[in-house]
Amino acid sequence: MDKKKILIVEDDKMLCTIFEMFLKEIGHEITSISRTGGDAINSCENNRPDVVLMDIHLAGEIDGIEAARQIGEKYDVPVVYITGDTDHITIEKSVLENTYGYMLKPLYKKNLEITLEFAYLKHQFTQKARI
Repeated sequence: MDKKKILIVEDDKMLCTIFEMFLKEIGHEITSISRTGGDAINSCENNRPDVVLMDIHLAGEIDGIEAARQIGEKYDVPVVYITGDTDHITIEKSVLENTYGYMLKPLYKKNLEITLEFAYLKHQFTQKARI
């Protein structure tokens, strides 16, 4: 697996630390950690991650789903959601063109590794198919 640049969007500091540890162990680079949807959008502009690991419930005016929508429209970056939500309404709202995964908390390192690789490769395939 190639080293990917990952943006973590999570407002829980303890979970950020765990995700950061997992991603480093897997061999990925963390471009930044954002605590709000607005910060995530700005970080995509400045850091151009390969994949965004996005919590759905964030503090501030922009939740994770809206941030993912804007990131998809502006930067065409794949998003993998990390959440505790299993209700159908949230799942349906989260399905966007750039949604490439939906992982339930707690995360396990191997599942995270596989899901991120799948999201990246699927996004690459989709981009080639558009040409």
